[in-house]
This record gives sequence, structure tokens and C-alpha cells, in this order.
Amino acid sequence: MSEVDVLFATLRQAADPQAVECIENVVRHGSDRDLNRINALAFADTHHLDQEKTIAALLHAARIGAFEMTWNVLCPGCGGVLDSGASLKGVVHETYHCALCAAGYEPTLDEMVEVTFTVSPRVRRIAAHDSDRLPPLEYYRQIFFSSGVDLPEDFEVRFARIQLEIIELDPGEKAFVSLQLPAQFVIIFDAVTHSAQFIDVKGEPTDERQTLSMVISRAHALNETITLRPGLLRLTLENHTDRRVIPNVCIAGDELHDLLGR
Repeated sequence: MSEVDVLFATLRQAADPQAVECIENVVRHGSDRDLNRINALAFADTHHLDQEKTIAALLHAARIGAFEMTWNVLCPGCGGVLDSGASLKGVVHETYHCALCAAGYEPTLDEMVEVTFTVSPRVRRIAAHDSDRLPPLEYYRQIFFSSGVDLPEDFEVRFARIQLEIIELDPGEKAFVSLQLPAQFVIIFDAVTHSAQFIDVKGEPTDERQTLSMVISRAHALNETITLRPGLLRLTLENHTDRRVIPNVCIAGDELHDLLGR
């Protein structure tokens, strides 16, 4: 028997057989997305299982090392994951700030904390185990947003309508980007560090080149909204972290709010 066979044989002896059979089937045949940040209640509803028995099965699966359990602190505005850890004690701080929503929150267990389960690499390796290799928008889908955010299947297509630029920067890398600013509210946002810069683009269009520099770091610095005019922007982006970052420039209008409000 393989290690996976042994783990699920052990699990069947300790948890509801129907729930275990369903979990094993998803492990063996499901997509990578299906095995990342599983919400136990949603999983039970999707597969017509008893919720309490499903929770018990996943908890036991985590205890024997088949799954990894994570506590996630969520932004109640956009549903982004503000912090995560292996225990509740490790993630609950007095306040959290969501750079994307430009809002601060005091975490509440009922409204802002979720528990999810991700398959262990020893059972099956999935793309989310090496999240820095995920395509940028897939990182948003699988890592930045919580399990409760119902992103549409055509998320990439819809996001492209409001996206002005998206770029990947390796640790220590600097990039220069030229783009045309429309007369709208624009956000520069990195989903890895949650760094954000808001730009209120208004006034008469200009032919003069405008410049802006943004340093992406772990400091979660709060940048004040700046005002620029419609026209060409020369943007400098610097990655001061030890990970790949994926800053994007997008229009913060109704379409973005519709995507995040699902």
C-alpha cells in the first residue's frame, strides 16, 4: 500500500466513511483548486454530506497529516485574506488593515476568521504549495481571496477589461512601466504584500510625462492618495522583499466592485 492508501485507511477507521470516501475521491481526481483552502461547510454542501461529520473528517485528516489546517483572517469588505497561520493564536491581532479597501478592522471570530484545509504535499502536490509560481491572476483566485469569495469562471477575462498593467517582479528587481492613465480612480496593488497606492486621475489631459515610484515591501506602509492628470505615466516599481511580487494597475470602478462583491 502507498502512503496515501495507508492514510485514508486510517482515516476511514476514525471518521464517517461517506465523508472520507468523498474526500479521497477529490484528492485522487479533483483539480488543484479543489484541494486548496477547502471550506468544510461548503464542501459538505457541495457533496451533500453531513456538515458535522465532514468537519470531523477533515479535522482528523489534518491530525494524521493528510491535510493542513489554516486559520485565515478575512477582510469583510473584499474577502481578501489579511493573515493566516496554523493556529488561531498566531493570527489574531488587535487590528488589521486592508490596503485594497483602505480600511481598518478589529477582528471578530464569527465574521472575520475562517478555517480551511489544504491537501498535504505528502498526499498530493498542488500548484498552491508553490504559490510564487502561480500565474498572477491565479494567485489572486487561490491565495489572496478567501474561500468564500465566489469569483466567476471568466474572472481573468473580466479583470482584463479594467487592468492597465500587471507585472511580475523577482526579489530585488526594479521595473519601469509606461501607461496611459484614464480619467478615473486607479489602484496599484500587490496581492503578495498587500501594498497599495491610490491615484485619483482627474483634470485636463496632459502631454507632459508624469512619474511615480512605488517600493513594494513587507512594511504595509499606508500611501496617501495622489492626484494625477489623464495622460502618460512613467511608473517605477521596486521589489524590496524576498519573494516574487505581482503588482497590477487597474481601474477602481463599478466593474471591480462587482467582481469583489460576489
